[in-house]
Amino acid sequence: MSVDGGAGVGRRTVLAGLVGSAGILASRNAWAFPTQPITFIVPYAPGSTDQFARAFGTEMEKTLGKTVLVETRPGAGGTIGANYVAKLAKSDGHTLLFSTSAPLSVAPHQNQLPYVVSDLRPVARVGLGPNVMGARVGAPFNDVKSLVAYAKANPEKVTFGSAGAGGGTHLAGEAFALAAGIKLTHVPFPGATPAVAATVGGTIDLALGFAQSIVPQAKGGRMVPIAQFGKTRAKILPDVPTFMESGVDLGLSPLVGIWAPKATPDAVVQQIAAAVEKAATGPAVVAFAQSTMTEVEYAGPDVFAREIEEESALMKPLLVKLGMAK
Repeated sequence: MSVDGGAGVGRRTVLAGLVGSAGILASRNAWAFPTQPITFIVPYAPGSTDQFARAFGTEMEKTLGKTVLVETRPGAGGTIGANYVAKLAKSDGHTLLFSTSAPLSVAPHQNQLPYVVSDLRPVARVGLGPNVMGARVGAPFNDVKSLVAYAKANPEKVTFGSAGAGGGTHLAGEAFALAAGIKLTHVPFPGATPAVAATVGGTIDLALGFAQSIVPQAKGGRMVPIAQFGKTRAKILPDVPTFMESGVDLGLSPLVGIWAPKATPDAVVQQIAAAVEKAATGPAVVAFAQSTMTEVEYAGPDVFAREIEEESALMKPLLVKLGMAK
């Protein structure tokens, strides 16, 4: 029998404790987040979406303690940037997609893409538009009811402008026509601004776009606000009715949100979502919302995922009807 057996047991106990502590520390370090700057990939050319992302990044830095960068990767309706995050980014939460919902709810029905919707997991919804329909001054209608009645009596005579064929405003206009049981004639423009200008000038009857492009014209007496597309009235547009209030069963809020690669750990997603929720009421985001008439409203991963599924279900038959589905 060894005379130092007790000491050996003691040493083994200490060593076991050290190994256990090291294991705990290693586990904690493996889940540490963030460990480096975070990058928002915006899949559009510089404009309102990347400005929105920068506002959120400014506020999220305060909570996460790391710099938040914004990188634009435009092209193919947002799918180039979406694919970059889905297929090339590490699943560690440091590279995220900040985008409208179109690359997840519209594009997959239109083209064969290198990614599928499940390659990206929703983290948070941050904005709800709103989108607004405005009419030219002097049009033979000034609200939804009279617009629908006139369009039914004059099929395809009413024209509406959008920011381009197949884009969000085009599809919103077609969704309205389908829900209302009318036929409109679509006139594509290279952006929302020229579509609004054509409506103000009387060249076309209607224009669709974000509130910031239409509401100032309406306030100046140069356009007539017809309706907003959300299911409920946006806080920033309390006096503009929704289509649903006006008798047309359509609620289609343009969604803006954040996604992560599908294998990103739950704990990291939850941490990012919490930082996003806090950022939504921060001064930089509030200032952006006020200056651009953007409805900022946070929703967590589960709610956001359901909203994307609902929008996708609405868009698929619409794209088939328009002959724009793959």
